[in-house]
Amino acid sequence: MTTPRSKRSPGRPKGNVDQPSMRDKVLNTASVLFMELGYEPVSINMIAERAGVTKASVYYYFTNKAVLFTTSVTEMMARICFFTQRIIDAHPDIRTRLEQIAFTKMSKSHVEFESLMREAIPFLTVEQRDDIRLAEHKIHEVMAATFRQAMEAGDIAEGNPMLLAHAFAALLMIGNREIVGDAEYSPQELSSAIVGVFWNGISNR
Repeated sequence: MTTPRSKRSPGRPKGNVDQPSMRDKVLNTASVLFMELGYEPVSINMIAERAGVTKASVYYYFTNKAVLFTTSVTEMMARICFFTQRIIDAHPDIRTRLEQIAFTKMSKSHVEFESLMREAIPFLTVEQRDDIRLAEHKIHEVMAATFRQAMEAGDIAEGNPMLLAHAFAALLMIGNREIVGDAEYSPQELSSAIVGVFWNGISNR
């Protein structure tokens, strides 16, 4: 006597083994699209088509676009936090760390994050906004820790490490542009130039 097969939930992707990878595929695709295009232009249908899955499969994992946006952004930030820490651990010199972090960011196409958030906020719950801000804060904490370490070692001037973390992140937003004024930069050139501005400041010393 054969055991009857259990019914698959509506919209549930076929197969059991590959479900986590399908979820990750949807999240990775969503984060790329949101960072490239912003919140409003991206639709569930667009994400499904780009990820090569059905729309029903997307809805199986994420009840709506706001949930998908929140999850994709927070998990993307967790990855950024992890790779930022890995860069820091790989390079003992603070300036090299900053240049490598900047180059990693310059190498990827992205919208300005605060603009993205302003666009998305009307569609998000307070809890979702808080989750995103907390994930963002963890990246700043990692950067603040490396600035604090550099201060304690005497490599940089004393200051507020968290303020430096926010200032550096804000300066990296210039990386949204390939041309600044009349000058055209490669990602490597722009990351070095931005870190140079941050490192030297503008005072005549």
